[in-house]
Amino acid sequence: EASSEKLAFSSLSLLQSSFKMSKIIVFCKDGFEGRTAEFKNNVHNLEKKGFNQVISSLKVIGAPWVAYYEKNFTGKQRLFEEGEYATLEDKEKFSSLKMITDDLDDPEIQLFEHANYEGRAVTLYKETNLQNIDFSDVASSHKVKGGVWVLYEQLVSFPGNQVSSYFPHSFNDVASHV
Repeated sequence: EASSEKLAFSSLSLLQSSFKMSKIIVFCKDGFEGRTAEFKNNVHNLEKKGFNQVISSLKVIGAPWVAYYEKNFTGKQRLFEEGEYATLEDKEKFSSLKMITDDLDDPEIQLFEHANYEGRAVTLYKETNLQNIDFSDVASSHKVKGGVWVLYEQLVSFPGNQVSSYFPHSFNDVASHV
């Protein structure tokens, strides 16, 4: 589905974390103040937990989490790795939360020059500056074979994900780092 928002990514990163004892603690006010809740499992609909579009700060312990603007893990995404986030630039927007539990070992992503996995291709196994391999601002599609990769601005891609065209996401030919 095409989005009216322009998404662009200039880098991609590989996530690494253990999800033993992982959780996300959310707060209704900046600075870890206000009403709070702790989640150790995915939340399809924050409205049912009384936290729909009210999260203003959060803490992540263990595995990374993806916060979605819409329920059922849809809409714009924001990745949170382990750490504390006292103020969120997109506060009061999240409607679902998902812990990344995919196997983060043996990372591999294949980037393609053109949509539908055509044209020149490059396979990467670690975070890479695409300028160093003459692939900066070129990628138009990808396949993830292992690990979890983040295409900035915040498109999270899990093992098995394939994006045949970046055109609907408005970030065709803009990647410069993975």
